[in-house]
Amino acid sequence: MKKNIFAIAAAAGLLLAGCTSVESTQNFNGLACGTPNEKATCQILVQISGYYFLGLPMITGGLGDNKFTFFTYTQTTDNAVWLLTKEAKSKGATRMINQNIMITESFVPFPFVSKRILNASATGVRSRSAAVRQATENYDREP
Repeated sequence: MKKNIFAIAAAAGLLLAGCTSVESTQNFNGLACGTPNEKATCQILVQISGYYFLGLPMITGGLGDNKFTFFTYTQTTDNAVWLLTKEAKSKGATRMINQNIMITESFVPFPFVSKRILNASATGVRSRSAAVRQATENYDREP
């Protein structure tokens, strides 16, 4: 009976385990976001979660949306910033402002197991000159 309960709990843990989530929006509801010289192009949220046994990684989020890895420590500032900048570039941003990175840890019902979540957010911005340069390059590429 105990083995069955542990197997079910382990399977549920795998399904709910460490996964990386990258979300962004370009909808600011008509508000002017950014700085006086730059316009916001996107707001990005990266979340990397993972389960640890006595501080050693068991399952953590990988370096991509909906990815995960086993026995690899991926919850680093470098990885979070890499995912933020990758998403910002894909949305046309040339710079990021208001970066925030936070790690929270909580203990789960299993002995010596904890769950850590790394949250990183930033606003991608683009200056007028960068927008004009990008529009010119896009126009020149067209036949």
